[in-house]
Amino acid sequence: MAKVFKFKTELWIPVYTGIKVHTLKDFIETLRTIEIESIFYHVCINMFNYHNMPVYYPNSFSYWLYKNNFLILAEKISSIDPIELSDLEEIRKRIVLILEENYPGESGQRLIPFYFVKAEREIIDCGFVARNMEEFIKGIKESSINSLFYHLVSSKIQKKAPVNDYSAWLLSIGETTKANLISQLDIYNYTLYEIKDKIIRILEG
Repeated sequence: MAKVFKFKTELWIPVYTGIKVHTLKDFIETLRTIEIESIFYHVCINMFNYHNMPVYYPNSFSYWLYKNNFLILAEKISSIDPIELSDLEEIRKRIVLILEENYPGESGQRLIPFYFVKAEREIIDCGFVARNMEEFIKGIKESSINSLFYHLVSSKIQKKAPVNDYSAWLLSIGETTKANLISQLDIYNYTLYEIKDKIIRILEG
């Protein structure tokens, strides 16, 4: 019998942490200790919000560095892929290390401030499951974009899993090719609506 796939979704509430910084030094120091929900918010929010920032700067850390003319740092931080690393503490360490190794020193000029925001999240059962491919396709079609993001991105990061929930279930029923095709989708270059259409086409193909 196939493993049951339980469809879930998530709700985000952005909450200001009360911390803002005006210098690169303070930015680095804050990154060391800021709660992990803030790291999650700033590295994932652009994927969820359908590319409100330039695609070259896919997280708000790199975009802030770009706006303050730290172009090399912005480029290096933008290369960090939370989907690939899937460990928020590792992502934090990677960002801090890049900043420390390339720290240009303070010029004395106050920068455009960075406001640290965190994501307060609630995970909710959608109320339907899939026991076979037909039910799985139907479930994805009926799922919201929030649900898609949860199973593709945030659940993978939360679990520190090697693959997303959709691909993991497909692998469990022997659909290796379809699992790999979904894992290879470039979530940075398409909106989540487009990603959803591509997933459905893969599953129905």
